[in-house]
Amino acid sequence: MDSLSIFIIVISVVLAVVFKWYLFRRIQGWIDRDLIRGLSSSDPVLEQRLIEADRRFRAEGIKRAERHQKLEQLASDGEPGL
Repeated sequence: MDSLSIFIIVISVVLAVVFKWYLFRRIQGWIDRDLIRGLSSSDPVLEQRLIEADRRFRAEGIKRAERHQKLEQLASDGEPGL
């Protein structure tokens, strides 16, 4: 195998990994937004509070599963903050 073939293989693998990571992050974002929309039940005020709470939870470094639980709790309580 010559160096050009190895270079092409390496670049292809790197690009595949980057694309998979990008796609995975996009799908997670869609799932998070869908959860917030479902929890808000078409209430724009509650939806905005949930979006802000999700941003705050992300900034605090809370893991995704725990964020979802806290958002569900927040939506059921109707209180702005945990």
